[in-house]
Amino acid sequence: MKNMEKLSWLIEKITPEIRDVRQRIHKNPEPAFEEHTTASLIAGRLRMIRGLEVETEVARTGVVATLGREKSGPCIALRADMDCLRMQEENDLDYASEKDGLMHACGHDGHTACLLGTALVLAEMHEDLAGPVKFLFQPAEENHGGGRHMVEAGVLENPRVEAIYGLHGNTTRDLGMIGINSGPSMAASKYFTITVNGRGCHAASPHRGIDPVVIGSQIVVAAQSIVSRNVNPLDNCLISIPKFSGSTAPNVIPEKVVLEGTLRALNNRSRELLEQRLAELVVKTAEAHGGTATIEYFGGYPLLVNDPVETAYVQETAVRLLGEQNVDRSYPPSLGAEDFAFYAEKVPAAFFWLGLQPKGEPVSPLHHPRFDFNDDAIPLAMRLFCEIVLGYASRQTA
Repeated sequence: MKNMEKLSWLIEKITPEIRDVRQRIHKNPEPAFEEHTTASLIAGRLRMIRGLEVETEVARTGVVATLGREKSGPCIALRADMDCLRMQEENDLDYASEKDGLMHACGHDGHTACLLGTALVLAEMHEDLAGPVKFLFQPAEENHGGGRHMVEAGVLENPRVEAIYGLHGNTTRDLGMIGINSGPSMAASKYFTITVNGRGCHAASPHRGIDPVVIGSQIVVAAQSIVSRNVNPLDNCLISIPKFSGSTAPNVIPEKVVLEGTLRALNNRSRELLEQRLAELVVKTAEAHGGTATIEYFGGYPLLVNDPVETAYVQETAVRLLGEQNVDRSYPPSLGAEDFAFYAEKVPAAFFWLGLQPKGEPVSPLHHPRFDFNDDAIPLAMRLFCEIVLGYASRQTA
């Protein structure tokens, strides 16, 4: 049987099992660094396959499987994220979340299942591998930087990874399509907490206090001028402050208010400028109104930059498989953030978007209480990952 025919047969054979795995993970969502059941399910299935080395408890709850360690060719890695979001599911599905306040609303259940299927298929094609392949099942992508912890745990070493690839489901592209762009792909991000201190008093006597609500409101409005007046209009960036906590009563001016938000930019220079200017604005605005304020930055991810060579390789592989009309080579960069960026800082990387939308049928977007990963995309995701792996060595010698 020819290699590609064998690949098609293996994917068709494994797809029902992988659909079931995806739905089992969806039913039992686990948040950052608590993916114990998910990791156990993945590791248990991988350990049934001869030739796969499986390591668990990597970066606390991660799983790393290595195939073909003895191979002399270049080692490449594939990555999926396992954690869910802290939100309530509103789907009426047989496999809807059984945990209050937890839901796979970002498709990580699909990413994990697709990577498991890819590992199982490639294990059956062990003799066709030129070099080792690492399968990284990562915890804590949602705001907790699991990718950084995985890198620090050494997942890109022993053997050294030459290139890494990842995917993300996307509801703005039709099923059967992918999107990818070279260069900056997802934003450099930072989160912040602003604490504004005033002097509390009765709301009927505002002159007796210093109102931190007014100061905080001025900060929210003025922060938008940083993007519109301090940043090059051709640069993509934003400051959002969606959380504002103040008084617990309608007739009390509080002692302080707390604002929380995020800033994003598609280049590191602009992100640094946003951080500097926002910090200055917070302090000076509070002083101008007789109060004080501090800002604390935390978390956030680096700029995700797709390597031009690896991007072109994914594009060429996808065109061969899907046709030019189904590959968006200039998918617009996003101001969303992705901790795949931690891997891309260390080795050449390509991150692409997998279409989930049935043609002509709008579906709920990512991070929506009625989002659900489209299982019909699973065979394509596995095929793309497998062809990327199988074609990598021949590309190196071409």
